Amino acid sequence: MRVKSTVLLLLLSLLVVLSACQPYQTIAEGEQRVYEWRMVTHQIPGTARYEGTIREFAKAVEEISNGRLIIEPFGADILFPTNESFDMVKNGVVEIAAVYTGFWTGKDPVFALGGGTIPGDPINGFEEHFYRSDQLKPIIDEAYEKHGIQNLGAFDYAPEEVLISRVPIRSIEDFRGKNIRAAGVASLYYSKLGASAISLSAPEIYTGLQLGTVEAAEFNDYLVNGEMGLDEVTKYVIEPALHVGPSTDKELIVNPNAWEELPEDLKAALYVARDKIRYESAIAYGVENQKAKQEWMENPDIEFIQLPEEDVEKMREEAFELLNNYKTKSEASKEYVEEYAKVLADLGYLEEAKILGYED
Repeated sequence: MRVKSTVLLLLLSLLVVLSACQPYQTIAEGEQRVYEWRMVTHQIPGTARYEGTIREFAKAVEEISNGRLIIEPFGADILFPTNESFDMVKNGVVEIAAVYTGFWTGKDPVFALGGGTIPGDPINGFEEHFYRSDQLKPIIDEAYEKHGIQNLGAFDYAPEEVLISRVPIRSIEDFRGKNIRAAGVASLYYSKLGASAISLSAPEIYTGLQLGTVEAAEFNDYLVNGEMGLDEVTKYVIEPALHVGPSTDKELIVNPNAWEELPEDLKAALYVARDKIRYESAIAYGVENQKAKQEWMENPDIEFIQLPEEDVEKMREEAFELLNNYKTKSEASKEYVEEYAKVLADLGYLEEAKILGYED
């Protein structure tokens, strides 16, 4: 039996509690130390995924802590290249980051799967996604801990990403030979389809498509991609985009020394602010992304291509074969795939769970 309705009820209940607490109950005032942190992310300032989550998180933390914890946010590649964020947090150059785990798959293969960025994923909607995130969090926590980083878990909700292209891709065969911007496990997935995965940071995607450095790209949803102007350099949208379903494209990670210095009430403030942003973004993105998709569909310069069903089936088979192979890459990735299979079974996706080795 699916737990979708139960999870949704729990999430909505939390939203009601948070709403009823406006303005938020803050930490008692007094002559106490003020902590000042810097925060980095791979999101671009000016987009909804930055303004609506990163900035709002910083504001919520300051308000909930009564000004005792101040977070200064920085967007993609401003302080340093995004893919250096892992080491910068670990070494204390910055105290906190909200970044996609796929940027550091070289640290441990399990990071390619973190956040639910799983090819062929059948999970649908934010309530199922957050159930999965919470169930798999201990595995990601341990992986970060081994590298000297404190993980605070899934930061936000990302609707299904979009595969955009400057050339037509009408079948599984058309992926062969294409250069596709991708990160994390999506890079391996496109390689299995015969494409070449190219690493580009968020600010580089527009130019990459414009100049033909890449012929296609996967990044965010319709809303954020439109805010980045990617609809201007897109001629085709390829559906379905099986490289990832609903996901958390940002995990909240903290320097362990900075974390230990915080009083317990400020640690709690970070979790409360995280949950506030997490659930508010889930609701907002679901609506705004659908509006944005309609605008893309009405754009006469963009063609939506629906891949043939038989090709979609083959692509799902490739995706789950890739996931099963992850069982051999590290102990953490093996545990992650096995636990993910249990989550799929919990949510009613029994056929997919069995492909990944789940047994009743």
